[in-house]
Amino acid sequence: MRLVTYSQNGASSIGLELDDGILDLPAAASNFGSDFHLEDGFPNKMMDLLKTDSGVEKAREIQSGYNELPEEKRPPLISRDTVKYRAPINRPGKIVALGLNYKDHIEETGRDVPDFPVIFAKFPSSVADPDEEIPIPQVTEQLDWEVELGIVIGTNCKNVTEDDALDYVAGYTIINDLSARDLQNDDGQWIRGKSLDGLCPMGPCIVTTDELGTANNLKMHTKVNGTIKQESTTANLLFGVQEIVSYLSKSFTLEAGDIIATGTPSGVGFARDPPEFLKPGDEVELYIEGIGKLRNKII
Repeated sequence: MRLVTYSQNGASSIGLELDDGILDLPAAASNFGSDFHLEDGFPNKMMDLLKTDSGVEKAREIQSGYNELPEEKRPPLISRDTVKYRAPINRPGKIVALGLNYKDHIEETGRDVPDFPVIFAKFPSSVADPDEEIPIPQVTEQLDWEVELGIVIGTNCKNVTEDDALDYVAGYTIINDLSARDLQNDDGQWIRGKSLDGLCPMGPCIVTTDELGTANNLKMHTKVNGTIKQESTTANLLFGVQEIVSYLSKSFTLEAGDIIATGTPSGVGFARDPPEFLKPGDEVELYIEGIGKLRNKII
């Protein structure tokens, strides 16, 4: 199931991305009858859907109900060309990110392989939409790209085992962990250089775990102006999805709608010879197999 947040004619909603278009979830729940209703009405925000008991399951029932209808009785879908895709969750409660989680990236940075996940945070205000133009913040001259698999937490959890971890994951999205390298170096820690406005493009959708499972072998790449800069697979993760969720949940509660960025492979700009950084006019495209593409222009 592919869940999207979108806007059309000034109004935002959530929907299911199907082969031929988008099925608006609140409208479908209303049209399909009481069996598809939620107690407090069907939400039009992804965060509210995730926080609602059985919200994602009800969305799955709506998709099944749509598929079971004869084609002539199906409600019309919304054309993708008429909407603007938004970040699936525009203000997550937390964005927890991992550094040094691909061995090839560790090698290119000259760091030692960590014994446990290296974590930091990005502020929720750094989230940007698919296709949104990203201004280079005035405080940096070294803006860098990072393709990352994003884990979307679906149910609050604390102290979960690796075996149970996937039960608390709603699905996956794509994160561009844009990074101001000069600020990282100046500060000696990462939060400012990772949290400037616009430095967390996210999307284009959330793909649920029933489709991607542990997401442990997905091809991924970054292109800048059509040239591949990063190319890898999630099979190269040092710490996998279940291990990450379990590890983090032992330190703090993970809540529905929280995002975990799982780290980036080799090919980042600062590690190149000579170093490369994003400049106005650059087009950045991230791809993760099974999820899609996340594009942004730098201005």
